[in-house]
Amino acid sequence: MNNKKRILFLNPPGVKIYIRDYYCSKVSKAYYLPQPVDLLVQTSYFDSVKYELQVIDSIAEKKSVQQSVDEIFAFQPTHIIGQLGSVSLTEDEAFYMHVKSLLPDVQIACSGDALLDQLKEKLLQYSWLDVIVTNFFMDGTLKWVENNLNDATGICFLKGDQLINEAGKRSKNLALSIPKQGLFTGKYRMPFADAEPIATVLTNYACPYPCTFCIMSTLPYTTRSADSIINELKYLKTNGYKFIYFSDQTFFQSKSVTKTVLEWMIEAEYGINWMCFSRVDVLNKEELQLMKNAGCKLIMFGVEWADNELLEKYEKHYTVAQIKKTFALAKELKIQRLGTFLIGVPNQSKASIEHTIKFAKEIDADYASFNVAVPRSNTSFRTEALEQGIINEDTVIMDQSGDQIEHGNGTLTKHQLQNLKNKAYRSFYFRPTYILSRLFKISTFTEFKMHCFEGFYVLKGILKRSSSSE
Repeated sequence: MNNKKRILFLNPPGVKIYIRDYYCSKVSKAYYLPQPVDLLVQTSYFDSVKYELQVIDSIAEKKSVQQSVDEIFAFQPTHIIGQLGSVSLTEDEAFYMHVKSLLPDVQIACSGDALLDQLKEKLLQYSWLDVIVTNFFMDGTLKWVENNLNDATGICFLKGDQLINEAGKRSKNLALSIPKQGLFTGKYRMPFADAEPIATVLTNYACPYPCTFCIMSTLPYTTRSADSIINELKYLKTNGYKFIYFSDQTFFQSKSVTKTVLEWMIEAEYGINWMCFSRVDVLNKEELQLMKNAGCKLIMFGVEWADNELLEKYEKHYTVAQIKKTFALAKELKIQRLGTFLIGVPNQSKASIEHTIKFAKEIDADYASFNVAVPRSNTSFRTEALEQGIINEDTVIMDQSGDQIEHGNGTLTKHQLQNLKNKAYRSFYFRPTYILSRLFKISTFTEFKMHCFEGFYVLKGILKRSSSSE
């Protein structure tokens, strides 16, 4: 008889394309779906010889509730490491409760933005939940599985009436083992990939910057060692991956580590294109050139607003001038630029939002992502929204994508915010000159296919939301 512990990494099913990872759940605004990075990183701590491991990504694999339940029951896991999203909270709770009723002895740990605060209350409230993963970069779930909780880091749990919670501290040069990419067999896709299959890689965890609307600054910033990153990149090349999404919150923040990795990619003629997320005040021309030479195809920048006052209020700590400069440098080097923009912070006016929409075109972004401000747990942004009466303590279901807007911002109603978001997408993406420019820049069939999918779903989303807001 096989006495191995059976560990299931679970992204539960949903009625929409939910993205629940990295403490920021949302509905996919179009058709994109990256790997669930929380689960991906956690697989690196489990030996596939010592344990039976399985991944069920019901979103990527398009599994129904019943199909997911049947597959879980067939595997008979001893432990489940899963995700719980604010965007899908009602569905997720019902699903986990059902699984627990069928497998009463299974132990369940979850990470997600629905589990960022009131930890003790939630462990008591969710009878099916045994452990909350507070830092998926640490090995706490492994120690939980091994019943070695004395020095477990990155998880919290109840010991009698006492909450045990050690999220970890900032650290450098973590020698993370290679995540088990091969277990993730779902169809993952990114709108800017020029080849498939794609893989997700993290070179660091969390973010050292203090942006008050973001949860990342409250987490312990951790960097990986250059050797561990290079070993993972070698594995991906050997196993046939064709595009990489570096899912760092701020790529190149760890200057020496990133430079070592990029120089290795150039010297080794790595030959795989990639994309990443960074900040306009982090990258200079020399570093952008190094990224370009190493295969960088696109950089996503958190622009947020075309207003220095808002940038300072919410502690972005860079200026409109810096945004323009970095976008111009990246364009000069022929690196594509995506700007993310935040609509509807407390009392933001219609004029301010429209100015931001115009700014997205002025900086000549190749792509723009317009998101609706949501008051995430554990942020001072949520405190501000509570103090102004924009939300109440019961506001727990949140979707930054804006697929479903739950509240106004004190100046504009949720319907006005929805209309402005729709206007942003229409005015940016449906310019004839923009469409022609994008078509002429497509260089591979995969790129063409992804543009068609994304364009269709963006248009479908606009039409759907326009209808629902009338």
